Amino acid sequence: MIDPAGFALAEEVEDLRDAAARFARDVLAPAARDHERAGRWPEAVQAVVGGFGDDLDRCHARVVLLETLAAGDAGGLPAVDRPGPAGGAVEACPDRSLAAAATDAVLLAAGGGEAPERVAWAPGWPPRRRAWVSSGDRLRLVEAAGEPEPVEALAFAASGGVSLDLAAARVLGDWALPVGGGLAVRGRARLWAAAVAVGVGQAAFDATVAYTTERVVFGKPVAHHQANAFDLAALATGIHGARLAVRDAAASFDAGDPAAGFWATEAWAEAIDAAVAMSEAGIQLLGGHGFLVDHLAEKRFREARMLGLLFGGRDAALDDLAGTVLDVPDPWLGA
Repeated sequence: MIDPAGFALAEEVEDLRDAAARFARDVLAPAARDHERAGRWPEAVQAVVGGFGDDLDRCHARVVLLETLAAGDAGGLPAVDRPGPAGGAVEACPDRSLAAAATDAVLLAAGGGEAPERVAWAPGWPPRRRAWVSSGDRLRLVEAAGEPEPVEALAFAASGGVSLDLAAARVLGDWALPVGGGLAVRGRARLWAAAVAVGVGQAAFDATVAYTTERVVFGKPVAHHQANAFDLAALATGIHGARLAVRDAAASFDAGDPAAGFWATEAWAEAIDAAVAMSEAGIQLLGGHGFLVDHLAEKRFREARMLGLLFGGRDAALDDLAGTVLDVPDPWLGA
């Protein structure tokens, strides 16, 4: 849990973070490009990452773990971390036995109105057929029709990708969400993406600082020119603020706060903004090198951008936040 006086980590969470940081630095980061080319993390890497999450039911500890691993290589996390973004749907499922058996659900396809007919990208290997769908005022667990079809993995190339046909999907479970329940489910999914975004943004920041303090222009390191130094200082503040927002939102879920979905959605917006800004600055300050695969700057830019497109993207998040602030009905639960 978080110490509310200082946001200090509990000792066991610090130990988890330190072990994950060593693994991210020594194993994930050096092989990030190899993982992308292979379209997956090796079995041994999957096993270690999965082991970090064993019996890890506290939301706060999980976001610390996700952030730390993502700083090494976020590319395979959507496929390895189960249930990952679908965790909120699993928790909201009243049939606990079914929820436990469906923790390999590929994603939370959140949206208003009717369920999507096809999910164009979902983490692949091994191909999954089940998906949690939050549609209107319902929560459904569905099994896609036919076999998953391989597709381009988009930004998270080390996760593989599949396309699922939901138009003729078999409904395995169908439950009504309580008032406000949709925001809690979506908030957990967004918090997963926010934690990964903080790790991606931190990695981009660290790499940019390392490069700009070594690269000399006009007689001094790039980072020591005032404009660049001011930019880096502002970006560091943004990443730190996003980290605190994410951990605070996670603590609110652990405490059973009914407003946790709102805080998580706010944290998602802040984390995405910080990660995108940092990854863009990384490309800019590295000059032409930032666009080349020789550096990981372009990879982190792709990942930060895609995290901001998940679960309805910014418009859906702002709808949720505005509806809560203005005390209007949740637009995703129907008027």
